[in-house]
Formats: sequence, C-alpha cells, structure tokens
Amino acid sequence: MQKNPLLLDHQLCFRLYKTSRAIIRIYQPILEKIGLTYPQYLVMLVLWEVKIIDFKALSNRLELKTGTLTPIIQKLEKLGYITKEKNETDQRKIHLVITEKGQSLEKEAQKIPETLAKATGVDYDNYLKYVKWLDELGDVMNEANKKQKG
Repeated sequence: MQKNPLLLDHQLCFRLYKTSRAIIRIYQPILEKIGLTYPQYLVMLVLWEVKIIDFKALSNRLELKTGTLTPIIQKLEKLGYITKEKNETDQRKIHLVITEKGQSLEKEAQKIPETLAKATGVDYDNYLKYVKWLDELGDVMNEANKKQKG
C-alpha cells in the first residue's frame, strides 16, 4: 500500500461508506420479501424490542433527524404497523406504538439474520466480531467528536 494519505482507497470514511452501501444492497432484496425498506426495518427493530417509544427517543436511538424519520413513520403508520399516540402528561410528545400487525411482522423478520448469513457466508461468531469492532470504532469517533467540540 502506498503511503499517500490522500488516496481515496486510504480513507477510512470511504471504506465505511462503501461497506454501508454494500450492506444496504444485500439487505434490500431480503427486506422486500416482508415489504420493508432498510430505514423502515431499523424503526421496526426498535419497536419490536421496546413496543412503545417516544418520537424523540427513536430519533436519538437511530441517530436520524426528525425530518428524515417523519416520512418513515408516516409510511409505517399507513401500512398499519405502528400508531401514534399523544403522551397523556405532555401533549407535545408523541409515542409510537407497535400494532398487532406490526408485531406479527416480527415472525417473518426472524429469518432475516439467518438469510443474511447465508447470503454473505459470514458465520455468527464473525458477525459478532464485526459488530464489536464497529462499536469500538464508533466509540472512538464519538469520543473524538466530543473533544473536537470542546
């Protein structure tokens, strides 16, 4: 490998970008079978886990701006997978609640990790190693961002 730090292929950000796009492309046909896009799948993963979440908390959890999240939520609501409810104590807050239809979709989604493993040839142990490494890298980058902001 050449030592020129400005080569595109030497950029960590570019490698992550390419990898992220490749991951989304491999998920796309798998998710099409259950009628979800990748961003919708991320929202549903959170709701399958917690069943009810406030909009702001979901935005924070997925690290998506509210303007990006709103059309995703609207589509999932239109599909009948979630409903919006006003917070009884604070009418300004909206809770997102998984519906029975959304909950039943989880059974179909249970096959996704196995399907993905077969499609990629990555066994579960290696998958967990990648997750751990990406978490560590994310922690390093988040810490650097905090220091940069002062």
